[in-house]
Amino acid sequence: MDALREYRESIAGDPLRFAVLVGLATVPFTVALSWQPPSDEVTIVGGTVSGVPLLAAGVLVGYRYGDCASRTRRAGIWAGLAASVATVLLYVATAASTIGAASTTMTVLAVVLTPIAVAIGTGLTVLVTAATAVVVGWLRRRTARASRSPDATGKGGRNALEARWWLPVVAYILLVPAVAFAEGVVEADGGAGFAVGLLVVGTVLLSVPAALGVFVDATVPRRESAWFPNVRAYVGLPVCAFAVAYAGAALYGSPRPSAPAAVGFLVALWLTTVAYLTNRYRNLEGIASERPQ
Repeated sequence: MDALREYRESIAGDPLRFAVLVGLATVPFTVALSWQPPSDEVTIVGGTVSGVPLLAAGVLVGYRYGDCASRTRRAGIWAGLAASVATVLLYVATAASTIGAASTTMTVLAVVLTPIAVAIGTGLTVLVTAATAVVVGWLRRRTARASRSPDATGKGGRNALEARWWLPVVAYILLVPAVAFAEGVVEADGGAGFAVGLLVVGTVLLSVPAALGVFVDATVPRRESAWFPNVRAYVGLPVCAFAVAYAGAALYGSPRPSAPAAVGFLVALWLTTVAYLTNRYRNLEGIASERPQ
C-alpha cells in the first residue's frame, strides 16, 4: 500500500507524471520491435527486449529532470517501471504461445520460470532506463553555463589548467594516424596483421575516454572572461557523424551499418579533438590566469 500511495502522490503532485507517461509510451514500440513468433518445437521462457525505446525514454526523462540529480534518479526509475509493462507482456505472451504445444514437464518448467524471467527482465528494464536518465541528467547539469562558473558554484579552487582529462585526448590524436598508416601498409595476414587489429580495437576503446575527456575538460568551471568551449559542437559532431553514416549505410543496404558508422564517429572525433586541443592551446594564457594566486 505504501508503494501505491507513493506512486499516486508522485504522478498527482509532482511532474514525475511525465516520466510515467514516457515509459508507457514506449510499450507499443518495445513490443513491436521485440516480438518474434516462437518456434513450435521449442518452449521459450523470457525473450529479447529491444533497448532502443528504453534508451529514448531515458534520454527524454534525463533531459526533463536533469536539473536535480535525486529527481532524475527517481524519474528514471518510474519511467523504467512503466516501460517494463512491455517486458511483462512479451514474456507472458511468449510463454503462453509455447506452453500449449510443449510436454507436461516443459509446461511446468515454463510456468515456474516465467515469473523469475519477468522479475529479471523488469529489473533490467528499470536499470537501463534509469541509468540512461542519470547520465543524460549529469550531462545537462554539466553543460549548463551557470554550473561552469566558479563564482556561482564555489569551485574557485580548481581551474581548467589543472584538469587532466585531456591526456587520453592526446593519446587518441597520436594513435589514430598511426593505426591508419599501419592499416594501409601492413598485410592483413600474419602476426603484423593481428597486431594492427589489436591497435584498431585499442583505438575504438580509447575513443570513449577521449570523447569523455573533451567533454569533462570543456565543462570545467571557468571565469566569465575565460574561454568557454562550445561543448555541443565538440561532442555533438562525432555523434552526428555516427548517425549520418549509419543512416547512409542502412539506406544503401549495408549488412552491417554500424561498421561505417563507427568509422565516421572515429574520424569526426579525431578532427574535433584536434580542433579542441588547438583552441585550448591558443587560449592557454587565459586558462592559466584562472589559477588562484
